[in-house]
Amino acid sequence: MHKNSITKKIAWSLILKLNSAKPCRKTLLNINENISGHDVDIIYNTKTNNVESKKYKLDDSVINLFKIFLPIVVSPKKIQFIAHIAQSLDGFIATDSGESRYISSQSNLEHIHRLRAVADVIIVGANTFIEDRPKLTTRLVDGSSPEIYLFDPKKIIKISDIPSGINVINSINNLKRDMIKIGKKIIYIEGGGKTISHFMNNKVLDRIHICLCPIILGGGRPSFIQEKYVRLNKLKSFDPNHYKMGEDVLFDIKF
Repeated sequence: MHKNSITKKIAWSLILKLNSAKPCRKTLLNINENISGHDVDIIYNTKTNNVESKKYKLDDSVINLFKIFLPIVVSPKKIQFIAHIAQSLDGFIATDSGESRYISSQSNLEHIHRLRAVADVIIVGANTFIEDRPKLTTRLVDGSSPEIYLFDPKKIIKISDIPSGINVINSINNLKRDMIKIGKKIIYIEGGGKTISHFMNNKVLDRIHICLCPIILGGGRPSFIQEKYVRLNKLKSFDPNHYKMGEDVLFDIKF
């Protein structure tokens, strides 16, 4: 490491520290924190999402890490709902049988763990929980694992089958109010496609990360499900930021 550079590990530690701080409504943030004996000094523009440092050299991987996560952790919003989905080039998240393990790269898996680490709560759909039994931990990065909630609107999971410490929600009605009431600020929806689509179609999501993977499945389980027919000329177009992530490309879309 160059003596005047910030490593990805130090940058991530700074992000975690900022995540636990009070939100700030300033446009220009002068961030100066001591991280593992390093006085990290950066300037972050919340409006343009630009990051720079007069003291340190920032390589592309560090800049991208800041640009992806600083808008989340320094947001003045009382609560944010953020989703992530990894899909093939032709818009599928899994085969018909549900296999999805090797669609995205190791870099995207690490990104998922970072999203978990900044979240207070992680929500996963009942079908995804039954089929994949995901651990939903942050074992690949520093940071604490969030509280786990299962989204089970059709009540297909028996209460007796739910592990201790896991909560269940059957509706998104009043969910934002209820989460604010118990002090939860960042709610991360990890999947599957039906659950993310439900939150998106009901205009609950604030942001979604779509990881586009260089693979063609030719069929399978679609990334998104429209609850009603939509005319193409009525669809809203987005201007997402995008970042190279290993072999994949991450699109950061703000609603």
